[in-house]
Amino acid sequence: MARVLIADDESTIVMAIGDELRFEGFEVESAATGPDALALARAYRPDVLLLDLSLPGRNGFDVCRTIRPERPDLWIIMLTVRGQEADRVTGFEAGADDYVVKPFSLRELVGRIKVGLRRGGNRPAARHFSFGDLDVDLAARRVSKNGSVVELTPKEFDLLALLVRRRGEVISRDEFLDEVWGTDVHVTHRTVDTHVSALRRKIEADPDCPALIVGVRGVGYRFETSAKP
Repeated sequence: MARVLIADDESTIVMAIGDELRFEGFEVESAATGPDALALARAYRPDVLLLDLSLPGRNGFDVCRTIRPERPDLWIIMLTVRGQEADRVTGFEAGADDYVVKPFSLRELVGRIKVGLRRGGNRPAARHFSFGDLDVDLAARRVSKNGSVVELTPKEFDLLALLVRRRGEVISRDEFLDEVWGTDVHVTHRTVDTHVSALRRKIEADPDCPALIVGVRGVGYRFETSAKP
């Protein structure tokens, strides 16, 4: 089921869009400020972001510029009462994919979302990521920190790749075992912890107080998206 994040501070608009999208079978979350929109875009990982330009805290242009490098696959539709060509150009330059002027037809908006999902699904997945001084090239299986290559074992790289691809999500130890070691290999959760500990020593500024690979007690690990590219 596709996820849609509505970032708009007008509650009546959020309610109307949300009801229509849920009726169409979408999962929906909403944010009323720019900072909340960014936080939810990272944590909720929507497929489509409906982004109002006049959000309090951080405007839609700023939110779009910030989230686009982190989520090249995200389909972003700007929502605004403005209709001037300059605003549309600025929105597209900030990374928006589509632009809808209020008031708009809910039916038309749903149609644009569905089109966006089809087009967004055809985008190539990002293969290179930068998080501060850490660079991860999935295609080349290369990791560097401060410009120097970090030597990882194959399993360490596979763990990091899974974390980066699903950054912001909590990944359970069982998922790590299935994805990295395979379902036909019998290893324990302790194996995951040991490899994560070794990986932290190689990529974290302070392995004893990790900022990138964060442990979630009783579940697994999450790659922290506040370490922005």
